[in-house]
Amino acid sequence: MTWYPVVEVERDGETLAVHRGPGSGPALVLVHGLEDSWHTWQPFVDALRGDIPFTPYALCLPWRAGAAYGWVHHTGPADLLRHALALLPEPPALLVGHSFGANALLELLAQADRPTPAAVVLLAPYFRPPDDPIDWRLFDRELARFRAVIGEGIRLKLGERRRPLDPELVDTMVAKALDRVGPLGFVALLHQFITTTDLALDTVTVPTLVVSGATDAALAGARTDAFRRAMPVATVHTRPDGGHFCHLEQAAAVTAEIRRFLAVSVPTVACT
Repeated sequence: MTWYPVVEVERDGETLAVHRGPGSGPALVLVHGLEDSWHTWQPFVDALRGDIPFTPYALCLPWRAGAAYGWVHHTGPADLLRHALALLPEPPALLVGHSFGANALLELLAQADRPTPAAVVLLAPYFRPPDDPIDWRLFDRELARFRAVIGEGIRLKLGERRRPLDPELVDTMVAKALDRVGPLGFVALLHQFITTTDLALDTVTVPTLVVSGATDAALAGARTDAFRRAMPVATVHTRPDGGHFCHLEQAAAVTAEIRRFLAVSVPTVACT
C-alpha cells in the first residue's frame, strides 16, 4: 500500500490537501515546513515504524515548495492549518510539525479553541525571547538564517544527485529558489518568529516534545532556555550534532527520541 490523496479542497484561493500513508492505528498527522512538501516525510515515517502502530497523514499546505504566498495578505498559517486539520477523516492522536509548520502548530496550540491530540512533536521550531529586540539587527540576522535554511533544504533534497553537480550550479539553484519565494515568504516567517514571544504557551497542557539541533540558530542557546520558561509543559531536547533538518538527516535517532517520549508521556499512543 502506497501513499494516496484523501482529499483536496480550495479555500480562499489556496489549496489544502491530505495524503494518507500505509499503516493502521492512531492518526499521526504531519505538518511540513516552508518551501517543503508532504513527500519529504517518508524517511521520518519509515524510521518511526516499529513497535508504535499508527496511520500517517501528511498535510499539503499553502507554504509548500512552489507556493505563491498570496495567503499572507488575508490569513495566517495557524488558520490555514486549522482548516487542513478539519479535512482529516479522523481526529489526530499525534501531531508532528517541522520548522514553519511546527510554529503554525505552536500558534494553534496557544489558542483558546486549540486542538486536543494526545501528544505533539515540534521539530526545529523557532522562538524569540522577550528580551530579543525587534530591530534591524534582528531583521538582518533572520534574513540570513532564512536564506541559509532554504539553501540547506535544497541541498538536502538533491541528496546524492548533488555530488556530480558544479557547486556554482547548486548555488544558482538556491538563488533562483530564493528569488521565487520572494519577500512575501520571508515576511510570513519573520512575522511568525517575532510573535512567538506573545503566544500563551503557558496555557498549553498537551504533552509536547521539542527536538532541535545545536547547529540550528532557530532554537539554540538563550532561545532554548526562554522557550522552556515560556512553555513549561514542553520537553525540549537539543541534539548536539543536529541541524535544522535533523529529523531527516538523523531520522533513526530522532524517531527513537519520539518513541521514548511517547512511552513515558503518552503510553496509550505508544502501546495502542
